Amino acid sequence: MSVRAVVILVFVVTLAILPSSWGRNQNVPRVCIQDGCMRGSWMRSLHGERYEAFIGVPFAKPPIGPLRFANPVPNGPWTEEELDASGRIPRAACLQQNLFLPNRGVEGKEDCLYLNVYRPFKREGTQNATTARLPTLVYIHGGGFLAGYNSPLVAGAELLMDQPVILVTIAYRLGAFGFLSTGDDAASGNFGLKDQRLALRWVQRNIEAFGGDPQLVTIMGHSAGGASVHLQLMHLGNEGLFQRAISLSGNALTPWSAPRTNPEQLARIQAKLLGIKQAHQMSTSELVKTLRTIDAEQFVYSYKGFTNGSRYPVIVFGPVVEPSTVEDAFLTDTPKEVWSRGEHLSVPWLTGVVPNDGFIFSAPILKDTDCSKETFVQQKTLLLNVLGGVKRLNALPMLMEHFFKNQSAIGECLTREQVNILTKIFNEGLFKYPLTLSVRQHANHTSAKAPIYLYSFNYKGPNSYSTILAPEVDPPQDFGIVHCDELIYIFRAPILFPDIRRNSPDAKVSKKITKLLVDFARTGVVPENTETDQSYSDFPQALEMTNSNNEDEPMVQKYTNFYDEDMFNFWTRFYSYS
Repeated sequence: MSVRAVVILVFVVTLAILPSSWGRNQNVPRVCIQDGCMRGSWMRSLHGERYEAFIGVPFAKPPIGPLRFANPVPNGPWTEEELDASGRIPRAACLQQNLFLPNRGVEGKEDCLYLNVYRPFKREGTQNATTARLPTLVYIHGGGFLAGYNSPLVAGAELLMDQPVILVTIAYRLGAFGFLSTGDDAASGNFGLKDQRLALRWVQRNIEAFGGDPQLVTIMGHSAGGASVHLQLMHLGNEGLFQRAISLSGNALTPWSAPRTNPEQLARIQAKLLGIKQAHQMSTSELVKTLRTIDAEQFVYSYKGFTNGSRYPVIVFGPVVEPSTVEDAFLTDTPKEVWSRGEHLSVPWLTGVVPNDGFIFSAPILKDTDCSKETFVQQKTLLLNVLGGVKRLNALPMLMEHFFKNQSAIGECLTREQVNILTKIFNEGLFKYPLTLSVRQHANHTSAKAPIYLYSFNYKGPNSYSTILAPEVDPPQDFGIVHCDELIYIFRAPILFPDIRRNSPDAKVSKKITKLLVDFARTGVVPENTETDQSYSDFPQALEMTNSNNEDEPMVQKYTNFYDEDMFNFWTRFYSYS
């Protein structure tokens, strides 16, 4: 799909989901907060219930000019008498080139720090007309710290609004804008994480005006958003900002979220790719000052220089360890060290995976048609780069022996025939192992910490993100339940998938999973495990959601053992020194 076609599609879908007329005197939702008053719009939930939407509310000053590569600054009161938060004129996404969806091209703007608030409509004389304040879910989108959206086109509230909850979806700076660092106070880094933190402060300050309970705030994120949730747990300055946490297929101990080892060098390489002469001779202050003068889109176009033409989505910029001397630092030690010491907020945490999360990284292999020994050498190098954090000299032979057994059976290079094995490698190394490690380390500090609850989303429905991640596969193949597939039942994404029909099996699945999330947001617990047989009593079982043969109840929940000792031991050896 061309960029122009996507723009047209976005415009058409936006018109389809928003009201048809816009007058100041309309009976539209209105809310006043410290920054001023705003008017929103009406929308309909999956089951036809009316709810209020406030789209594009600023929570920070535009991070442009001197605020590029700087901590976010809270916005002042807006100048308009009444802010138009109807969504009639959509706010741009944060500037990005979505390497997971490359056909989207370069999109977005630097001025992107806005959030959306959705709340159920309380009709007088009905059960909904209650004075009780609602729990709030604050959603942090994924996208490898380099892409992603909080737009109602991909993170629509229609499914969650059938539950008694307020939903806030936030944006944060991506790529270099969110995570470039010089390793000192010239540009300390972690700006995207600090954007998230500022949005959480906005929620704490303002959610009461929307009918929310500031003492019932849950942060929820997917993929890099799930890792962000984990990182927000480790920032002790967040105490009181949220009371629950949910990480969907994302963990801060995963290699793709690990702090960059030499961020200053990365910043200088970025400058060189942008054509800045003498970048390696400049002081860090001079370097940042010069980088602020470069046209923003040029940064995004330059990212391909880091990948050497690789089809693998290499995550270049991400979290960094900041010097403790930096004012208002977010992360001053590695997540592994912080988490292993138990230095995190005592907040109930619900986290889990889907069976084939690793497909997000293996899907690009489906595009390889040229196969040669040279290709194989490049593929194996990229394989280790994507897995990241490798310290053993014999890592590659160890990997090939464990997963491929007889390497000669592979042939000249990795092809579509090996995509399932690659998915398993990435799934274990980048998703399941980091999750297992974080649970085991948490167990060492249970005396002072809130519980961890695990889930495993194993429900297979008619739609899958595999058609988005591997659109060139024709006819479509069944790659199992892949990264993002659980989101189909949590958020409406009209730009990607057809709408779920009322009373369909998918609608029933959506109702069940959204209820699970909202119940956790309200209570901080998940359904009790009444089963007595627990093979690993020191490791929590996972609440598994899987298909049934019952049309009235298409998805069933049961508890299952998550811990895989052989898997854990292999990856512990793989990521250790030789």
